[in-house]
Amino acid sequence: MRIKGAHPAFSEGEIASITGEIAEVLRSGRLILGSRTERFEAAFAEYVGTRHAIAVNSATTALQITLQYLDVRDREVVLPTNTFLATANAVLYAGGRPVFGDIEPQSLALCPDSLIRNITPRTKGVILVHLAGFISPHLEDIQQICRDRRLFLIEDASHAHGALYKGSKAGSLSFAGCFSFYPTKVMTAALGGMITTNDAALDRYARSLRHHGQTDRTLDVLTRFGNDWLLDEVRSVIGYHQLRGLENAVLRRNALARRYTERLKDVKGIQVFEVAPHIRHAYYKFPVSVDPPISRDHLMRRLNEEHDVETGVLYDPPCHLQPIVMETFGTKPGDCPVSESILRRELCLPMHVSLTEEDVDRVVGILSAEIDLRMDMAVA
Repeated sequence: MRIKGAHPAFSEGEIASITGEIAEVLRSGRLILGSRTERFEAAFAEYVGTRHAIAVNSATTALQITLQYLDVRDREVVLPTNTFLATANAVLYAGGRPVFGDIEPQSLALCPDSLIRNITPRTKGVILVHLAGFISPHLEDIQQICRDRRLFLIEDASHAHGALYKGSKAGSLSFAGCFSFYPTKVMTAALGGMITTNDAALDRYARSLRHHGQTDRTLDVLTRFGNDWLLDEVRSVIGYHQLRGLENAVLRRNALARRYTERLKDVKGIQVFEVAPHIRHAYYKFPVSVDPPISRDHLMRRLNEEHDVETGVLYDPPCHLQPIVMETFGTKPGDCPVSESILRRELCLPMHVSLTEEDVDRVVGILSAEIDLRMDMAVA
């Protein structure tokens, strides 16, 4: 049986509750801006630990709205090169210029030294990406860098639902957090996003901008240029029920990660990324590093084509080596050497709550056998 790399999980009870509520929504005729979205927002804010949560149609939108509020027009925003290009796109859509910083080899997060090197008089702020569900162990250093230079700090928490730093949730560690509810994420609403913040002015701005710049729930008088960025009632139902199971999902992912870590200890050529004791990982993905001379790409092909095991990468090539970025901003190989070295060797093993301990053991066994085979062939 094929082992999927990611898979959204719904219990039978959850499916029954969701479908029942969706039927109620459809009968009501209220498909947007209703009580289900309000309930989801309130529950999400309570879970994360912020005063406000604003539901939107994607994490990219969440980032763009936040960046527009912070007014990055003709200014620079530093972000790690190891992220999905949507993070940089949001800066562009908001009128700013993305600047790509290098990462740390263990946390895969923005390197504080690289951040400092990339700050210029035009820098307005920083986006910290919690890649794969990791929160940077140097979060407080990055917070201090931003305070000292009067830069904003926001979180791209698309991978980090339920992640903790010294007991505080991802999305509450900066001016604003931006979440994704894409189908593969730790929790899903099919599609969607959320902004979390303690700032009442951002809350008002985001609620206006997500509905064409409306004021007081009327489209007759518009005070700003907005867009159609609402999260509908149907997806809010799905998201709310997924949120109710989020804590258990994160605990399950951590249990699977511990099993992977234990089983991989004796596998030659595979390194597991360490997690600091004051951090709880959300484990959206379970990345490992493949030591040379073993080919990461060859391993991926073998696992997928010969053994029915889906794997992936986060993200190769990194943002600064994407063709459109090199063409637009003149970035080039060598700009972020740590990222370029680490990411060509990084491999994401299957991770989702439907995975069993037996699945983990099978993946590790296949991985070990393939590596032994490659080693034997190299010696021969």
